[in-house]
Amino acid sequence: MDNSVKYGGFWIRFAASLIDFVILFTCFYIPFLPIIFGEPPESITPVILIYAAEYIAGLAYFIIMPVTSWQGTIGKKLLGLKIVNENGRRLTIGKSILRYLSFTVSALILYIGFIMAGFTSRKQALHDMMVKTYVVKSRTSSVAEPISGQAAFK
Repeated sequence: MDNSVKYGGFWIRFAASLIDFVILFTCFYIPFLPIIFGEPPESITPVILIYAAEYIAGLAYFIIMPVTSWQGTIGKKLLGLKIVNENGRRLTIGKSILRYLSFTVSALILYIGFIMAGFTSRKQALHDMMVKTYVVKSRTSSVAEPISGQAAFK
């Protein structure tokens, strides 16, 4: 990676994570709250199926989104970030799976693995270091690019 690359630091990555949390919570948890907290079902099977569906959807979100043309989650896209490999290219599905699995290590050590992104020269969290990935700024201007068909603020 060349020196002109601007890496996404801790706070912008944290903000992207909050956006992702709101999206996932809204899409996958709120619709099921009446089922989960309502009258107990006659069988535990529906609750297990709901939790399994939520887990698989979250797993797919954090594994598949980085290998799309967006190169990151919706939160990262909205904040002008993308995830790249050591050559500055899009992740393969295998590398994306490894990155997701390595989140566990970053979390298990009291989330210090995530906080490391604020202190390393290339703004890498522990899971990024483990699989040789980087979160970079995909917008070079200081003003966010407008979404296609919308006017930019001046």
